[in-house]
Amino acid sequence: MNIPIFDLKSKALIQNWDQTIEKQIKIKLVTTDHAEDNQFINFTGKLVNDTSRLVIEAQKGKNDLPGFLLKENILYSALPLEKELEPFLEALSLIDSRSNLLSKPIRQTLDKIDIPIRLKLYIALSCPHCPNVVRTVISLALHCSKINLHIIDGSLFPETSQKDAVMSAPCLILDDGFRWIGAVHTQEIVEMITSRDPSQLSAQTLKIILEQGDAAWITQQMIKEKKIFGAFITLLHHETWSVRLGAMVVVEELAETDPALAALLCPPLIKLFDGKDIPIQGDILYALGETGDGKTEEWLAKKLPKLVHQDLIDTAEEALGQLESKKQMR
Repeated sequence: MNIPIFDLKSKALIQNWDQTIEKQIKIKLVTTDHAEDNQFINFTGKLVNDTSRLVIEAQKGKNDLPGFLLKENILYSALPLEKELEPFLEALSLIDSRSNLLSKPIRQTLDKIDIPIRLKLYIALSCPHCPNVVRTVISLALHCSKINLHIIDGSLFPETSQKDAVMSAPCLILDDGFRWIGAVHTQEIVEMITSRDPSQLSAQTLKIILEQGDAAWITQQMIKEKKIFGAFITLLHHETWSVRLGAMVVVEELAETDPALAALLCPPLIKLFDGKDIPIQGDILYALGETGDGKTEEWLAKKLPKLVHQDLIDTAEEALGQLESKKQMR
């Protein structure tokens, strides 16, 4: 895709916008070694040349896609051309502004949100409804830092849109689950956000909660719902060690607070054990020692003689010892 030079109408829009800005606005250009990185770099150069108030700093990103990081919770993986230029500039104006396009009741509702929310919006430059949906979701994310918003041009990143089974734009996806196709109203989005069932949160959302240091919230919600969240099991055998470590904090808190509920972790972890790499197997054995019951102890006793790796042998023995200690304390 070749980046076109801004036409006269776009240049005028940028220059008029620039004159309304009283102080510097800083955002970041995130590059990720993606094939489209250069498109964003080239676009950034063109945009900065036509403004005097906009500063765009380079940053190496952890995400798969490059984009403009408007705030820490808003990543714009699209090139704001054509119909998307105006809402993009409007968003820049609001970054450090006290102005807000949201009604007072909406703001008050958003202020009560206490857990991360993931919104992913797919757009297309030719889409007539996309600019207004962009305005809507950016306003929500600017007001509420708990909303992690990722705007993606599905035409620019077809592999990502295919992965999310996106067939048309705009397509707004909440926590990898509920989705809206076409125009959507602010009130409808907010109502869906606030009525979410915690047990249906995605593994990615739970991962964000852990990374923000809110492991206790996950524990409390599972106790409240009297169930183990399916997505939480995914974190316990996640390929990233730090994610498993965070999930283990929940396991330990759950084992101490509600042992009967914690024991429900054991059957799915036992089922997963044989198909995992040694580091993950070690963490599973540790979790079983923290949460297990009599059946878990029987499984560990049978599994121990079959283990070959010394680290797994040691961890299994420690798990059995932990379960034996619990029995003696009862």
